[in-house]
Amino acid sequence: MTELALHLWQSTVILIAAWLLTRVCRRNSAEIRYWIWFCASLKFLVPFSLLQQLGDYVGQSLPAPIQVASSLLETGSAIFVPSIDGSGFDGAVLPNLTMVAVTIWALGAVALLLRWLSQWLAMRSMLSSAPYLPMDLPIPVRVTSAGLTPGVFGVFRPVLILPRAVMRELSASQIEAVLAHEMCHVRRRDNLTAAIHKLIEVIFWFHPLVWWIGANLLREREAACDESVVEAGHEQVVYAESLLHVCRLGVTARFAGVAASSGGDLKQRMTSILSPERASPLDQPRFMLLLMVAMALCYGPVLAGVVTGAARETSDGGRIYFETITLTPARPMLWHDSKFDSAGQLSLDNVSLRDLISLAYPASHVNGEPVLIDSAYYDVHARWRSDGAASERSVYRELLKNILSTNSNLQLYVKTGCDIDCAWIPGELVAGRSYP
Repeated sequence: MTELALHLWQSTVILIAAWLLTRVCRRNSAEIRYWIWFCASLKFLVPFSLLQQLGDYVGQSLPAPIQVASSLLETGSAIFVPSIDGSGFDGAVLPNLTMVAVTIWALGAVALLLRWLSQWLAMRSMLSSAPYLPMDLPIPVRVTSAGLTPGVFGVFRPVLILPRAVMRELSASQIEAVLAHEMCHVRRRDNLTAAIHKLIEVIFWFHPLVWWIGANLLREREAACDESVVEAGHEQVVYAESLLHVCRLGVTARFAGVAASSGGDLKQRMTSILSPERASPLDQPRFMLLLMVAMALCYGPVLAGVVTGAARETSDGGRIYFETITLTPARPMLWHDSKFDSAGQLSLDNVSLRDLISLAYPASHVNGEPVLIDSAYYDVHARWRSDGAASERSVYRELLKNILSTNSNLQLYVKTGCDIDCAWIPGELVAGRSYP
């Protein structure tokens, strides 16, 4: 499974868990459900692999280093300085299949960006000519004659949009209720969180559940502001009538970067506003459930990485022997993949020389020309055995040593500190054969 597929699978599982949590908290405040959905959205930006790598880095320092070979020093950074002629290795460059997939993704992402950018520029252009209205509010107010609904435009310097039609049609109490709704958006920084989710939609536009998250975020943020207005003491009927008036205009929803009082499911909002029942406070069992889930998501991958890193650095019981090592140009893949079987098999797909060094010596500093050690990609398949128990890290180190010594005239230096450059023997890594 590729890294992208694993990340999408994990994010989808978290999304399902978030939906279950919102069902558990369906009688609580909409703000709680909103932040549950937003955390599910943020998960798409934070792969668990990053947290696991952090724990892996910590776990590697727990046990003593492994004795890999007498010619290598175990503690320190791996320095790999080859001199490879980058030409003549056409099979190792990223294949056409990858370029097609990346091109399709880029076209979709750029199309969404241009769409939202054009909406934002249109709104900004319209507001540039709208006069200011002095009001006792924490943000500037601009009055417009355009057929819009009241809304807050802008992320870091928000501006309240107040249409003249709304000021004419609504009573003073109704305008006050609408303004309370918009100020709730300002206090909650809804435009900032909406912009973050828009970024996630641009990156993962191909994932339908990302758009489902956006719909739930919109519904819950409007419900949260409705609850805030009612709790502030505004009459429910007056507030509901004001929303019906402004929703007749219903244009603002087409503009990017605007938090408007007309968003969400109007029928559901009317039912909630006019209902005599109010949201229940978050009780201790639900609070503890949310806390445990949050801690598991934040610390679980880190702890898993610590355990994995420590296991990889556990001392081995014997020497490692490789029966076969096959090195071939990489097959068409989007990302590199690795499979390690402690029974004596490993498979590395679409890996560069830098990737091989990172597997053997994590968090190491590689001193070499990036164009030489990153431009060629290989598929490596090997079968091995050992005299005793062998850790995954030591197998990768012995694999790297065997590949370099048997299949090239490259040299690997492992040295503590690496304050000076190390020498190298010019050569190239030959792919397309198996040995011994």
